[in-house]
Amino acid sequence: MIAFLAIVYCVGLYLVFIKFRLLPFNLPAQIIVGMVGFVGLLIVLFGMNFTQPFTMGATVSEFTTPVVARVPGRVIEVPVQNNSRVKRGDVLFRMDPQPYLDSFHAAESGLSQADIQTATAITQANQGVKAAIANAQAVDAAIQATNVAIQATKAHLDLASTRLKEYTELASKNAGSQFEVERYAADVSSLTQQVAAQQQQMAAQQQQLAAARAQQAQAQTSLTTATQMRPAVLAQAKSQVEAAKWNVDQTTVYAPDDGYVTQLQLQPGAMASLTPVMVFVSSADRSLVVATVMQNYLNTFKVDAQAEVALPALPGKILNARVTSIELATGAGQLDPEGRLPTSLVPRPPDRMFIRLHLEENLSKYVVTVGSSGWIAIRGESWKDLFIIRQVIMRWYTWTNYIFAGY
Repeated sequence: MIAFLAIVYCVGLYLVFIKFRLLPFNLPAQIIVGMVGFVGLLIVLFGMNFTQPFTMGATVSEFTTPVVARVPGRVIEVPVQNNSRVKRGDVLFRMDPQPYLDSFHAAESGLSQADIQTATAITQANQGVKAAIANAQAVDAAIQATNVAIQATKAHLDLASTRLKEYTELASKNAGSQFEVERYAADVSSLTQQVAAQQQQMAAQQQQLAAARAQQAQAQTSLTTATQMRPAVLAQAKSQVEAAKWNVDQTTVYAPDDGYVTQLQLQPGAMASLTPVMVFVSSADRSLVVATVMQNYLNTFKVDAQAEVALPALPGKILNARVTSIELATGAGQLDPEGRLPTSLVPRPPDRMFIRLHLEENLSKYVVTVGSSGWIAIRGESWKDLFIIRQVIMRWYTWTNYIFAGY
């Protein structure tokens, strides 16, 4: 381009000084036009190279998703073809769901069995609590009856003791019958033994009551445990059902978005495992371009700057674009944790920085593959008029794409 400008300048000098002789071409004029041309070309060269970014490192890009079978299985259907367009929710491929259906039905059976078992355990524990309560109440009632009997026997014992004392005093005065004395003495001895036997019976019943209350507490603990375990057991069984159902659902793989699939090497009968079986390209408008520029250009333009793109796939066509982002980091400056401290940094050539651009034109009528390379010119923030030189260079480049060598 500089050579072209020099030629244009020389042609202008020829017309002014020689062809039409508008000005005298003496020594001072020659020195002036030489210096003006030389300095002018230097200014244009500097301004264009520094203020109007340009790169040949541009690539048409798209976000891709490796399609992976999340559960292993045998493929039974592949309804899509390589490079075929799909919409969100379209089936990409299906695997044999029968093994996972069997596991799902087994999990459902396990859930029903767990429901029945936990419900039965709660019912049995509840019955055990009721039986223990009834037993404790019966023992307590028996204790109450024994206590009443002891009080009655003690009353008879007190009466017999009183009569024995009275008849013993009468007999000592020869006023009473010795037979009555002996009868009441026998009654006192018999009633005393009866009270002792009833007290022993009451002690045994109190021990039975303590055992019955312990059994009641144990039955209540069993009921509480069975009641508390039921939600956990059912939750575990339900999680197994949901996991089995998820496995069944994963035997059919759907398109995550509108786009197309490529690198399809899957056929019915093949085994799909946890490895990519095809690549899904999220969209088909080819609107994203990734480019690398020299570090010198980073502060000469801003996000949303105007740009032009020329691709060998589209000879003679200039595509309008906008800068959408400037990547703030590259792998060259990434620090990874290591087992030792760094000792020195080896000098390296300046790394190129990444930028992203969005094409503002619809390319649906063209065949532009992901990975197509090209040139990019970006309008800088200063000396914007010099961008026209970049535009001329871009158009020269895109027209030369009609001429190619090699196959």
